[in-house]
Amino acid sequence: MMNYSLRSGFLGMTFPAAVTLLCGSLLWTGCGQAEAPRQHPHVVLLVVDTLRQDRLNPYRDPGRMVTPNLQDLVSQEGAVALPGLLAASSWTKPSMATIWTGQTPAQHGVMRLQGAHARLQTEQTLPVSFAAAGYRTGGVMSNFLLTRRMGAGFERGFQFWDDAPGRHPNPHRGTTAQEVTSSGLSWLKQQGAHQDMPPVFLMLHYFDPHASFEDQVDVDFSVPDYDGWVTPGASTDLLREYQAKVTAEDQAALLGWYDEEIWAVDRAIGQVVETLKAQGMWEDTILMITADHGEELGERQHIGHTQTLMSELVDVPLVVHIPEAYQSRWNLPEANGQGGYAMTQLMPALLAVSGVPMPPQCRLEAPEILQAEVDFEPVRKEHVEKFVRQRAVRAHGLQLTWDLRGEQMWLHDLTQDPQMMQALPADHPGWSKMRPLLDQVQFWEAP
Repeated sequence: MMNYSLRSGFLGMTFPAAVTLLCGSLLWTGCGQAEAPRQHPHVVLLVVDTLRQDRLNPYRDPGRMVTPNLQDLVSQEGAVALPGLLAASSWTKPSMATIWTGQTPAQHGVMRLQGAHARLQTEQTLPVSFAAAGYRTGGVMSNFLLTRRMGAGFERGFQFWDDAPGRHPNPHRGTTAQEVTSSGLSWLKQQGAHQDMPPVFLMLHYFDPHASFEDQVDVDFSVPDYDGWVTPGASTDLLREYQAKVTAEDQAALLGWYDEEIWAVDRAIGQVVETLKAQGMWEDTILMITADHGEELGERQHIGHTQTLMSELVDVPLVVHIPEAYQSRWNLPEANGQGGYAMTQLMPALLAVSGVPMPPQCRLEAPEILQAEVDFEPVRKEHVEKFVRQRAVRAHGLQLTWDLRGEQMWLHDLTQDPQMMQALPADHPGWSKMRPLLDQVQFWEAP
């Protein structure tokens, strides 16, 4: 068996194509006896809030080791870091609703902080589907927007639901990665011995590395001799006050503290993998690691998210481990065969590889066009700068972004400019390809 890697794939092939060549219908013991795999594998889904793809070692050129456990994971057989996953939106609720329903925001209708459009409008969600198939379901939630008391409905389908990490007095302060991990792994161990355990679906949601960016005592990514305003634990109001004046030195300092929080989550991910192996579950567990959106750290005079649909906010990681016995079932279709992936396909891909029936709204298919959107209306009306309405389409190696409030459009070449720092001129031939695509997909409309 050969290893997969982000750079080379399997014999130079894409992961979905490669896994179909890998036989894996039986697990073999050392004595040569065939042992049938579980009909329904365990599934562990790790969602990291506010996690940029480009800060993770599997996706970046050699630099400081921010994610050693992820790096080790993708070096193992059956694991790969897939590039090209486009977030449904640049903030939590619409993207998480897409992961939960397999639908675009226009279909699931979640695009508000309050009111009817802040709640899931379908009962047929990912955890509900697993529960209906006989899975034991456990979830730990660290984002206060998705706790039970917010009434959004993300806890439906979970027999065990712990959102205490999301109910701290100041959810933006502190690091909860260890708390989330300990709660989830404690529940997992209570399910009994692996050989007698029914299939398990465990979801862990990590709020780190969401601002405020905290100092981690076991690692130091700070900038030597920096004495500016960027300090660990800086409040979101302070970040907003200085965001328009960010210098290169400020940005380097921000990235250091942001990377430290990523490191803390990576350590937690390592604990999850270690536990799955110690429990004898590793070869029967589908592991998926992704994010709801990224984070802007001064690139465009913003710090935070919601403000744009540029790469630092919508290009998110997707790391999967598919044991050999289940690789023939795994299929995550590429968008139009171009290497990008839609967030709408995560739910059907997980259900299909697990042998779990899909609800009617869920379809495993390659989208012709990738899309992202944000229609953000802040609760605090004085934050006029946070009113955002943008739409984006991706195809042909290009992204067209439309700012409906500012009445502007930008076209970027993702193959030459993956960070989307230089917009293409108005006479670029890509405009004629991309503009019609805005009318070919459905976007969310405010009521």
